[in-house]
Amino acid sequence: MAMIVDVFARQLLIKLANVIEEKAIMVLGVKDELQKLQRRMKRIACVLKDAEKKKIQDETVKLWVDELKDLMYDADDIIDLCMIQGMRLLQDDHHHSQLAESIATTASTRVRCCNFPLFSCVRTGRFRYEIADKIRSLNYRLTEISEDKDKFHFITSSKSSSDDAYVMNEASYRQSSFLPEPDIVGWDIKDATKSLVESLVHPHEQKCRLFAIVGMGGIGKTTLAQQIYNDSKINDHFVLHSWIWVSKSSTSKTDLLKEIIRNIGHSYGESTTIAELQKVLSNGLHRRSLFLVLDDVWDADVWIDLIKNPIQIATTECRVLVTTRDRNAAMRMGAIHIHNVNKLSLDFGWELLCKKVFTDNDVSDMQRMKDIGLQIVEKCDGLPVAIKVIAGVLITKDRNKREWENVLNSDAWTMTGLQEELQGALYLSYEALPPALKQCFLYCSLNPHGDDFDMDQLVPEWIAEGFIKPSGNASMEDVAKDYYMELIRRSFLQPHPDFADMSVCIMHDLLRDLAQSLAGDESFVGDPQDAQGTDSVKRVRRLTVSSKKESMTIQHFDWLRRVSLFTPPSLNTQVIGSLKGLRLLILNGDGIENIPDSIGDLVHLRLLDLYGTKICKLPDSLGNLINLQFLMLNRCESLHILPKSITKLCNLRHLNLKYASLNYMPKGIGKLEHLNYLSGFIVEGNGIDEGERCGLEELQMLRNLSYLEIMNLEKARGESVLTLSNKPHLRHLNLRCTPNTCGHIQQQEMDKIVQVLDKLSPSPGLTNLKIVNFFGHRYPKWMTSSSINANLPELTGLHLIDCYNCPQLPQLGQLPQLDYLRIDGATAIVLIGPEFLGNGELATKAFPKLEYLILCNMINWGQWSLISGDEENKHESSKQLLFPRLKRISIQNCPKLKALPAGLNQSSVQQLTIAGAQSLSRISDLPALRELEVADCPMLEYVDKLESLQSLKITNEGNSGLPEWLISFLQQREEHHDNQFHLHLECTAQALRRCLKGRPHWVFLQQVPRLEAYAKGGSMYFKYTKEPYSYQANLVEDTSTDEDSDESLKV
Repeated sequence: MAMIVDVFARQLLIKLANVIEEKAIMVLGVKDELQKLQRRMKRIACVLKDAEKKKIQDETVKLWVDELKDLMYDADDIIDLCMIQGMRLLQDDHHHSQLAESIATTASTRVRCCNFPLFSCVRTGRFRYEIADKIRSLNYRLTEISEDKDKFHFITSSKSSSDDAYVMNEASYRQSSFLPEPDIVGWDIKDATKSLVESLVHPHEQKCRLFAIVGMGGIGKTTLAQQIYNDSKINDHFVLHSWIWVSKSSTSKTDLLKEIIRNIGHSYGESTTIAELQKVLSNGLHRRSLFLVLDDVWDADVWIDLIKNPIQIATTECRVLVTTRDRNAAMRMGAIHIHNVNKLSLDFGWELLCKKVFTDNDVSDMQRMKDIGLQIVEKCDGLPVAIKVIAGVLITKDRNKREWENVLNSDAWTMTGLQEELQGALYLSYEALPPALKQCFLYCSLNPHGDDFDMDQLVPEWIAEGFIKPSGNASMEDVAKDYYMELIRRSFLQPHPDFADMSVCIMHDLLRDLAQSLAGDESFVGDPQDAQGTDSVKRVRRLTVSSKKESMTIQHFDWLRRVSLFTPPSLNTQVIGSLKGLRLLILNGDGIENIPDSIGDLVHLRLLDLYGTKICKLPDSLGNLINLQFLMLNRCESLHILPKSITKLCNLRHLNLKYASLNYMPKGIGKLEHLNYLSGFIVEGNGIDEGERCGLEELQMLRNLSYLEIMNLEKARGESVLTLSNKPHLRHLNLRCTPNTCGHIQQQEMDKIVQVLDKLSPSPGLTNLKIVNFFGHRYPKWMTSSSINANLPELTGLHLIDCYNCPQLPQLGQLPQLDYLRIDGATAIVLIGPEFLGNGELATKAFPKLEYLILCNMINWGQWSLISGDEENKHESSKQLLFPRLKRISIQNCPKLKALPAGLNQSSVQQLTIAGAQSLSRISDLPALRELEVADCPMLEYVDKLESLQSLKITNEGNSGLPEWLISFLQQREEHHDNQFHLHLECTAQALRRCLKGRPHWVFLQQVPRLEAYAKGGSMYFKYTKEPYSYQANLVEDTSTDEDSDESLKV
């Protein structure tokens, strides 16, 4: 990843403007030289936007830009050193001023200078001379570089307020509920999906058949493969399914085999070699059918030499779908059918553009902009990825022809110097990004191919790199999250389908290639030894180690600003001290066992991430890192004590101690006034000297916290006074007590923990609350009062985990923004009544925004009522608006629950999961329910009045037949003539045999449109589709009682 020169210059000028007037600079006497540097940078900065563009096409411009960036990196380091040394001098000055009176009687006998000891003055004078000389050298170099710029005839750009306008737009965007639209348009992909699915499921004497989807990058091969993979016919026809991303720079062969083994639900145990893993794979596939997708294949040998044989030997039927850019690779793999993906037609391209740009479906705007829109689509050459990123440009423009014509006529369409497939729409879309977003996008090139992008990882790294500036009342973290969402909105990042909150993303290969191409040789991803001996190693500033070697060394990378390594391989950490320019150091995994004292020399360090390492201690020299902003020690399970010097990290804003094994927090944490995020704060009341440990009262001083997790709350001293109401930025609060292992808790202890939580009253801005292992007899007052909606008006997520002594829930129905509620382990609750909703008229609009309700491990809960007894038969109760947005209810391990509540039929619940409700007798009258999952409910007798049900999954592993309620339910459904209904059974082998054709249950099951049934963990199965008719089974249809028979049968 490369710094964009005009963005870098702007950052440097801001930094210079901020430090020049600082006392720390004045005390060094270098203000004049820094002002010269500032003036010269301003003069050169106005041409750098044009230089950034021209360097792509002109090698001499690139060399000039590289030289300027080298200077700016040096300047950045020197400014840091000035501030660090200046602050130390100011601290020394303050210290010696305090001592002045006490040494007045002896001062005349000592040689002193300005209240500094003689040695300190000599050392300071030498540093002042050296640093001034370095700044003068920078100014001289900058003068030479500035003179050279004239021969390139750069275009001078005027100062614009576009950055500020962008931030303002983001503020309004932040209030929207953006969700990416599906990208499927046109009949081609729908026809291709239907045709290929029919071919894949069609019976054939050849057991293993391979199909290929071929086309250029960005044309939609993976999208088509996803449509096929998710098709219901594919799901019904094959027992096992696996999707493997291969790619040119994919992981090792053994990792590919391991991934397939995991996907089919098998374990590879201690197997490590290819031969061992192939045998495990073959065993896992024995007598089962498989649908395998190999996405983005470049090397045919991955199939031919690695995967083909174990699959062919073991499966009863296998279909392989390959996506590749190389038709020859598909032919070498033995594809019996090759589908070529065509470019989108102009009309379908316009349809895709409209889906992305006109999210409000304004037909009049679409018609008005269609002529010019079609011209833009035509320039995208029918590539879906190009159309999507151009849409990301247009969505930021006003819907008028002038704005769109500017896009159509942009010079960026004709930019050369990049690979042909990266030119045109892709580069134009990049060029249209605001400067800060450009830098964030290029940073994504540092992730190895195939890795996901995690918002919680990117946000701190962007801040540590200096890409993010606070805006108004928004913190840098808030601004960085907005940038992340904006990259999604502009289609540079794609939300991962497994993460509904879009906290994890993926990136299209072409966009990753674009980022890496523009990043140039300032970044390196791979084995560092592969870069040794090349000229480019001298320019690498950011290194991501990606290697399968057991150990690794980093040598000759003298100018690194970022190192990232996830072990294996292990690293000799002694090398760290020599990398003195580091801003970010990311060492993850159990291959890291120690951190050397020399880490204290990395005075520029902003981020230190030691996730999952085996370090036992951190050196005291850590306190020297006064620029450190982010310290991640989560899952450092061998770390028991933090150094006292951690309290000197005056710029620290993020301290992550989740799942570390700390004994206590060192006294002085309250001095870290910039802390925005603090997790894993340990309260320790006994056995630790008060002068050593940090108490709850110190948190009072941390007014900027937005995330706070407190552990061992039961150890808080009674006299400790902490209120969270003085933390207006607090959004996430996690309160945890230690799990109770002894059983009995004294009344005094219960009263004490209630008092502690009563005091922890958060500010009204809280959005997420988690309370874990709380053993008080009631919830805190700020939750149980009738004004809970005023105390927590913004709360969206609530987790009450193992609060086992509270017999009654608060009036949670009155929380106006609550959309997720999880209650787990509330063993004291016997009854959930109408008070759960609220009192009086308030109850008529309970849970207005709740979407997910999870109730687990409530072993004494027997009754659930939403309507009071005297109202249950009244017409008035119909006026209640209960759960108007509810999507899913999950009830697990609640063995005494007898019935679902009356009134739930008024809700909009679409998914219901009930497992371990051994006393439940009826599931009925849920008109909006679409998906039902039932497991371990032996008393269930009636399931009816579920008119909208599309999917029913039953786990019934304790009986030899199907439950009576299911047979009755299927008989009722015969009248519906619903072709979409899907039944999924997991049962005993004996019950499975009774379901086969011609056996007792078949008369009921043959009317089910789609059916799949499994026994013995999936090793025995049968699948049935009514229309078009399909029937598969891998067990014998006879009256034998031998349940272990595994003979294959397919009809």
